[in-house]
Amino acid sequence: CQGTLCQEIEEAKIPSRMKGGLLPSVSRFKELVGLSEEMFRTAQRRRELDRALLRLASSVFSSINSLPSANLKVNVDMVMMENFHHIHCFLCQKNIPCLEDKKGEAKQRYREHLEKYVIQCLGQPLEKLHHFFEGVKARLAQGVKEEEISFQLAYSKQELRKVIQKYPGEEVKRALESLYRKIHKHLSPEENLLPVVWHSMEQEFLWQYREFEELIRRCYAGAGIAMEFSGDDLLSYFSSCTLAN
Repeated sequence: CQGTLCQEIEEAKIPSRMKGGLLPSVSRFKELVGLSEEMFRTAQRRRELDRALLRLASSVFSSINSLPSANLKVNVDMVMMENFHHIHCFLCQKNIPCLEDKKGEAKQRYREHLEKYVIQCLGQPLEKLHHFFEGVKARLAQGVKEEEISFQLAYSKQELRKVIQKYPGEEVKRALESLYRKIHKHLSPEENLLPVVWHSMEQEFLWQYREFEELIRRCYAGAGIAMEFSGDDLLSYFSSCTLAN
C-alpha cells in the first residue's frame, strides 16, 4: 500500500502548461499525510506511521527534484522554490517528529532555489553591465593586472562609458518595474513569496552594484567614470516598485 501511494506521488502528472503554484504531487502528499495519520493513529502503530511518512516525504522530494527534466514552460527554480517552501510551511504546521530532517531539507532547498531564481532574474535589468564586468573579472582571473584592464580593447574606458550610458537611473527604474510585474505575474499568490523574492533581489542587486563600483575603482582609477545612479537611488527604485503595484 505504501509503495503504491509513493508511486502515485512520484508519478503525479505535471500539467504541460503549468504556470507555477503547487505541484499535484505536493497536494497529494498533504492529503496522504492526513490519511496516514488517521490510519495509524494508535500509539502501537506509530513506528509504521513514521516509516510511511518518511517514504511519502522522500517520494514528494523526488517528484520535485524531477522537475528540471519535465520541459516546463516556466522557470523551474521558481516552481521548485514555491513547492519546497510550501512543504516546509506544511511540516511546520503539522509538527511531525519523524519529518524534522525533511522539514529542514525543504527549507534549505527552498532557499537554494530562491537564490538561483533571484540570480537568474537579476541578469536582466543590467544585462550589458553584468556581461561587461563578468569579462573584466575573467581577465583579472587570467592574470591581467588591474591597471592594464582599460588597455584591453573590449574593456577600454570608452567601452565602459558606452555601457554605463545605456543605464541612466530612469532606465534602471523602468527595468526594475518591468521585472517586478513579471515576477508578480509568475509567482502564485497563495505562497505569498513576492515580498521575500523582491527583498532578496534588492540585496543581490545592491551587492552587484557595489561590486561594479569596486571594479571601476580598482581598474579605472582616475578616469572619472561612475555609474549614473547611486546605491540610494537603487533602494528608492525598489521601494517605488512595491508602492506602485
